[in-house]
Amino acid sequence: MRKIGSLPNGQQAKRFEDYLLTTGVEIKVEQSDDQCSIWVYDEDQIEPAKRELQEFSTNPDAEKYQDATRQADAIRESKIKKAADTARKQVNVRETWNQPFTSRCPVTAMLIGVSVVVYLFMQTNEYGEQIRQALSISSFQTSGNMIRYSPYLLDIREGEVWRLVTPIFIHFRGSWGLPLHLLFNCFMTYQLGGAIEMNRGSTKLVLLVLLAAIPSNLAQFYWSGPSFGGLSGVVYGMFGYMWMKSQFDPQSSFNIPPNMVVILIGWFFLCMTGVMGPVANLAHAGGLGMGMLIGVGMTFLKQPGKSK
Repeated sequence: MRKIGSLPNGQQAKRFEDYLLTTGVEIKVEQSDDQCSIWVYDEDQIEPAKRELQEFSTNPDAEKYQDATRQADAIRESKIKKAADTARKQVNVRETWNQPFTSRCPVTAMLIGVSVVVYLFMQTNEYGEQIRQALSISSFQTSGNMIRYSPYLLDIREGEVWRLVTPIFIHFRGSWGLPLHLLFNCFMTYQLGGAIEMNRGSTKLVLLVLLAAIPSNLAQFYWSGPSFGGLSGVVYGMFGYMWMKSQFDPQSSFNIPPNMVVILIGWFFLCMTGVMGPVANLAHAGGLGMGMLIGVGMTFLKQPGKSK
């Protein structure tokens, strides 16, 4: 900061300060008994500010100086509002991370917890089939390798609307009897869901889960029937949302590493080949598409000139 000169009174100093602010130059005014000293913060702006001060001193009542006060007040008000918004978005990292994960990310923890509990019950002979029937998008009957169900979603039409979402909690035992399906989905939910919930809040994560789950479940049902389940559609919805935000909204604080993009997109196409066995590919596609659509849509809606 350097002093570039002085003005005879506070009124002129305030008028000069307002005018310079409208040009992008910020100064500090120090008032003493007989004058007001003018200090410039930015060294690169000293010479332009000196020229402006010389011109101002010759005609401090010029119209351009008289009109600057209103513009300067608007600039200051905008800066105050921006600072307040930034303060509201700041997170006390130490305080937050000292809390248990269930407190920091309750929705993410619920998705994982319910999926694990449902999986454990489905391994029992007593409750397994009952839970699967209750959570599937449609009730069904099996006979050998045959499955019978109504394509008209009669259970949902009769009020069991939870079935549009609850297939996400059904996971099946994989190769060698290991719960690989569950473990992969829970790990990715922890990574992606936790990031979204910490950044955007629990309510927005719930909305994203619903908007990804319902279309992906419906798409898979009309493609292959009710014999499917898993968080994969929601996981791809979260991934698609974060991927698009990281690409088109740098201020979103989301960052998807290139290797994660390669892994998830590669897995997406690998599953479609049939090499991995029966996979809910339409659920993956529906979730990914909805997540990408929401990420792109919310990014461009909040741009200046767009409706919010």
